[in-house]
Amino acid sequence: MKAVSLSQKGTRSEYNEDACLALPSLGVFIVADGVGGGPSGHEASRTVVNSLYESLVEGQIADEAFLHKAVGTANAAVYEKAEKQGLKGMASTLVMAWKKGEKLYCFNVGDSRIYRLRGGALLQLTTDHTTKVVRRSKEKMVVTRAMGVKAGVDAELTTWDWNDADVLLLMSDGISDPLTDNEIQETISQQKVSMADKAKRLISQSIERGCEDDKTVVLAFG
Repeated sequence: MKAVSLSQKGTRSEYNEDACLALPSLGVFIVADGVGGGPSGHEASRTVVNSLYESLVEGQIADEAFLHKAVGTANAAVYEKAEKQGLKGMASTLVMAWKKGEKLYCFNVGDSRIYRLRGGALLQLTTDHTTKVVRRSKEKMVVTRAMGVKAGVDAELTTWDWNDADVLLLMSDGISDPLTDNEIQETISQQKVSMADKAKRLISQSIERGCEDDKTVVLAFG
């Protein structure tokens, strides 16, 4: 597989609270979005990605149980760091995809997303772990699951079929919130445009919509 990853800091914080990792040789792709704001969100997403990287490169991915354990280890790393450093509210979302043969395993905690583009049709492979709340007469979606909130984590795993003509997309809500699925589909389906330029276009579209959040996308293909 080949992959393109791109992350850009938003305007509402001095930190980029997103983090991502692409390991095409292992068929593993990751996006994490820090929760809590400021340095705690920044630290949380990077702790998740760094922990997963260590587990993946030091071990051998035999099955999804190995990845479940790696996710648990990453969750514990964030939880313990928050406890030791007194970083209340330090947490992160996580989406991780593992492509193994003709199967795609998708792990999800929070509201970052995984999509698959097949034959020009875009399909969301993850479910947002969010709930709607009203604050000061305004509706807001709040994440109901996150890495590092508790000593243990409930990561959702779904399994999908995969073929070599598919395109895999992982993204933070800095892209999926301001853009519709149809807009994402149209951008990724463009002909004679490189994957790198498609990733840049998604971020540009989010900025054009006035999104102040950090923006991260990973595209995997081939």
